[in-house]
Amino acid sequence: MVCRDAPRSGQQAVTELAEKLGIPFYYKEMTALAAKESGLDKEFISDLNRNSPDGMHDLYLSTKPVQHAVAAQNKVIRLIAGNGSCVIVGRAADYVLRDDPDVVRVFIYAPEEFRIAKVMEVYGDSREQAQKNIRRADEARGAYYRSISGGEWGGRRNYDLMVDSSIGAEATAQLIANYIGMREHRK
Repeated sequence: MVCRDAPRSGQQAVTELAEKLGIPFYYKEMTALAAKESGLDKEFISDLNRNSPDGMHDLYLSTKPVQHAVAAQNKVIRLIAGNGSCVIVGRAADYVLRDDPDVVRVFIYAPEEFRIAKVMEVYGDSREQAQKNIRRADEARGAYYRSISGGEWGGRRNYDLMVDSSIGAEATAQLIANYIGMREHRK
């Protein structure tokens, strides 16, 4: 199963989902594994989206060090998925694993007002700061996804299921688990 970089409530949901299904969960761990694979600094890989200057995402993502980091991440994603069932969040894993018929691709999103409120609550940002940070993060994620896949980040054609995480982490995890169960039963 693959989830895109989700809002905070979505991250909680996929953590709960992995626990519910008894399978490993990979998000931050991807950074350490890709750093080991590439020989690049863990912080550099972790901040690929954040390091790109506003409006220059595509140029930044085309640089040799970034492409080296992306290739390492893609290799790690394939290795992890090849070891069995797991949850992988972000890093365009849905695209990297696009040819695997057993992958369930889930896009977790939330309405803008919900996201703003969460960012304000968690980070103490003002409303304006929260909006700016969300917009910047979404632009960077979109540029990263586009550089990997040539496609649109969050485009419904890329996913088997799209879930609004504002229903709560537990409800989101249960909805995804139900979908996976129905899909498995259909096989």
